[in-house]
Amino acid sequence: IKTAFLLRLGESYTALHPESRVELVNRFHGRGAADGLLTGGSSMTLGAHENMDYEGDNCIDIKHVASGLTFRLSMLCNREGELLAKKAADMKLAGLPAHAEAIEMAHRRWTRNHVWRPRHHRQILDLCQRHHPAVSMTIRLLKRWLSRHMLLGQAVGVPEELAELLASHVFTDVSGGLSEPATGYAGFVRCLRLLAEWKWSEDVFAVDFSADSREASDEDGVVANTLAQGIWISSGMPVSAAEMLQKAFADAKEHNKLKDSLRVATEHDPEATWWGTLSPVLTRRLRTLAKASLECIVSCLDTGSDLQLPQVFTTPLNDYDFIIKLHRDAVCRKYEQLPKSAFTTDCVVEAEDSDDDMLEQPEIFKNLLPTMRQSMPGKLPQSKRHANPFHQPGMVGFDPVALYVRDLVNVYGDSMLLFNDVYGGHIIAGLWNPAVTSKPVPFTANILANVLPAPEAKTASSRPMVKYNIEAVVEEMTRLGEGIVESISVQRS
Repeated sequence: IKTAFLLRLGESYTALHPESRVELVNRFHGRGAADGLLTGGSSMTLGAHENMDYEGDNCIDIKHVASGLTFRLSMLCNREGELLAKKAADMKLAGLPAHAEAIEMAHRRWTRNHVWRPRHHRQILDLCQRHHPAVSMTIRLLKRWLSRHMLLGQAVGVPEELAELLASHVFTDVSGGLSEPATGYAGFVRCLRLLAEWKWSEDVFAVDFSADSREASDEDGVVANTLAQGIWISSGMPVSAAEMLQKAFADAKEHNKLKDSLRVATEHDPEATWWGTLSPVLTRRLRTLAKASLECIVSCLDTGSDLQLPQVFTTPLNDYDFIIKLHRDAVCRKYEQLPKSAFTTDCVVEAEDSDDDMLEQPEIFKNLLPTMRQSMPGKLPQSKRHANPFHQPGMVGFDPVALYVRDLVNVYGDSMLLFNDVYGGHIIAGLWNPAVTSKPVPFTANILANVLPAPEAKTASSRPMVKYNIEAVVEEMTRLGEGIVESISVQRS
């Protein structure tokens, strides 16, 4: 019904404005059904994977030909969430668990887009505008650090909302005698320290937005600085909310759900289900990189030189099992890479991780690009002369790299982990899952992998043994990425 209504609106608009065009699209087209950069979702983000198209995500793009602008129109029906929840319950009663699970996923997605995300956005906006202006710079630095180390976005599953909550915590949490950071740079260093030192399986990690919106007072039933078991809660949180956070953390610990996983809770999300829980593998990677970045910053402060400072935003590639190098012309978001001014020192950056074309181009403000493309296209760098490298009109939000990564995750998600810089990176790094790729297994008809015979493997079973065919999988990944993949190099098999 919503789609039909949107189509009717489009017909009415084009009747009044014949020069315009209206197309029915899906809000996740171009970035994958998992909502790409904003939502994340993979085996490394537990509870955030929603890889399913849903007709409620349909919208219309109104393209004004004269100005070249495109407006996206969607509909929100408040009863839709209630109907989805009721439908899922009916499917369970009818004995259709698969249908119930699909509808529950659609309901979760609807709740995420129309309830959780708007509330989170308002909280972050209020924190930045009314209380701590430096939060916005801290968030940008933290997201850039995560993306440069290929730990942000669709492939890995670190949602942007989690990064924003981590940055908010260092401004709202003043435990240990620390005051809030005075600058965005200080906030970024605090975030690195947080990632490097926090014991996720022992202490509850809670972001308290109420600490800045209400004054601490024992008469108003506000909790003190400490609770039982040494768990610290910000002084602005009500006692009931603090107890709920503590109970949810204790339940997760009792059921062995923590496992040293990064878990961020809030007053409205005590069980940390809104944005998922990062896996232990990703949490350990974050801790290692944060410690190395802090050591680099401390070294620069001790020596009084910033020559090694760019290494904080440079990730080593020799830790990965294989590297997929993409054609730069096929990366639609390459203009989001760091400009040359970000590397003004003499620090040597690895060739695989730097974008030489982008480093040699001048900085141009994004809001000036549309005007400059029309008035002075000759003064623009080659990568900024077109809104997309395919020179096709009306391609809104199309990101072939994100779609390629999504396809790889869907097909090979059980046998590999993928990492990439969502801000225009041309490298996709991967790790093999040793439980799948290194051990021969007996052959079965329903084995979900590309395998080859392993006659050298010894087993007591009468069935022939097979092993993961890495060479064939690499060829398949090259075929899937035809047109955007330049080369795939296997460093370890």
